[in-house]
Amino acid sequence: MRITKAALFVFAITLFTTNIFAQGAYVNLNAGYGFSMSSQVMMFNTKYDYLIDNSTGEESFSGSIENVKGSLGEGFNFGGVFGYMFNKHIGYEIGVSYLLGNTIESARESTTKIIEADGSITTSTGITTNSLSSNMLRFTPSIVFTPGFEGIDPYVKFGMIIGIGSVKSEFAGDQFNSIQKSKFNGGAAIGLTGAIGANFPVNDKMVFFGEINMVNMSYAPTKGEITEAIVNGKDVLSDSDKEIEFVDKVYPSSEYTPDSGPNQELKTKYPFGSVGINIGLKLSI
Repeated sequence: MRITKAALFVFAITLFTTNIFAQGAYVNLNAGYGFSMSSQVMMFNTKYDYLIDNSTGEESFSGSIENVKGSLGEGFNFGGVFGYMFNKHIGYEIGVSYLLGNTIESARESTTKIIEADGSITTSTGITTNSLSSNMLRFTPSIVFTPGFEGIDPYVKFGMIIGIGSVKSEFAGDQFNSIQKSKFNGGAAIGLTGAIGANFPVNDKMVFFGEINMVNMSYAPTKGEITEAIVNGKDVLSDSDKEIEFVDKVYPSSEYTPDSGPNQELKTKYPFGSVGINIGLKLSI
């Protein structure tokens, strides 16, 4: 009985100990996963079947086109935060995190069936794949609000998110054994972020926390580079084709030559929205 009472006493002290982050500075280390939010159509899955009947002269085709939706903000993230509580109700944080974005993929499949006059049949299938992936370094200045409960203490926070990242694109086709890889970067992304969570005291210097967070952001790279272009095992990438500049307006002209500067293309905004879960440890300093 005494052992049980002692255990309950220790548990109560741990649960209702004074909130060590009521005022002062702290740091945290965290990791989590963000699921796609505010996704948009990124590419298409297509499938076509062609029939050429040389015995009758008939030609036909059928197929399907399917949207591939997603957000490049989906994926694993890890980082750290420096925070300061002015009092037990309000504080601020400056966080840094790194996003390892998932890959979004699509495929184009084309099957051709040829029936010859003698009745022989030839079937061939070609597949082309496309993929997009991303990485991003993100900075998140935020304001934190908490009721300042002793023991388990809930909180909410919101602020800005600033991202510096890159988008990788890869195309591969079995016809002509072709591969093209590109990387787009430059510029910064600015959005909004928020979270709701709770602190769980471990001891007088450490707190475990878990939160649900949300990111609302898009990113439009300002420059790019084709890093690889291969056809039938041969490198076909020339220096004049490597660099890309993304702009809001282009001026097609017969007088334009690749030697006059980077190839210009219209900017594309990629979605980086997510909603996910983060867990970690806070340490008072």
